[in-house]
Amino acid sequence: MSRIILGSRSPRRRELLELLVPQESIDVRPPRSTAELDFVGLTSWLDIAQRLQRIAREKNDDVVSQLSPSDDSQLVLTADTVIVASEALGNHRVLGQPPSDDTWQDIVRGWFRELYAGRSHIAATAICLTGQRTGRRIERIVQSQVWVREDVETLLDWYLATDEPRGKAGGYALQGLASVFVTRVEGSITNVIGLPLEALIEMLPQLGWPLVTHIGSAK
Repeated sequence: MSRIILGSRSPRRRELLELLVPQESIDVRPPRSTAELDFVGLTSWLDIAQRLQRIAREKNDDVVSQLSPSDDSQLVLTADTVIVASEALGNHRVLGQPPSDDTWQDIVRGWFRELYAGRSHIAATAICLTGQRTGRRIERIVQSQVWVREDVETLLDWYLATDEPRGKAGGYALQGLASVFVTRVEGSITNVIGLPLEALIEMLPQLGWPLVTHIGSAK
């Protein structure tokens, strides 16, 4: 294998992948289409997980379709991360990015007050990894449980004023200022950020990538 094609527009996802794979071996090629399936009307974890995996798979198909027949020595990696909170009656709710209009602060404020404060929620990432030479595909969904402090109100106005929640699934990024709200993470921390490295360490060698060589060398 000579290259891994990362089908993502996320700089953070590339930075995480570079912890496992040499920078010169990564080729970023986002999906051509920015349209994605939504989660409207889905309240069970099974339905949400199936939709999430389908989104990652369709991204992968998009990137694979961009490759020429000579591109036969590569892996194609795509992923999608969502925040899933619990509502009354045990229903699940997927929180996407805040709206781009002036209502975004009210929306994020409501999420922190009603769905995050003093509770836990799920950060879930679907991974789709395809070997171009063999056509073999591996898929996985990784979940992490994130706990948020109860007294979010004392820092909420300050946090919203930073504009950091904009463009972030669920209105926060664990690696950013929102870390002041998080008290505990159970599971993969890199999964919450956008790419679960623990899962990739298991998946990449299954498709022939010599992962140990890079991890064991100085960077």
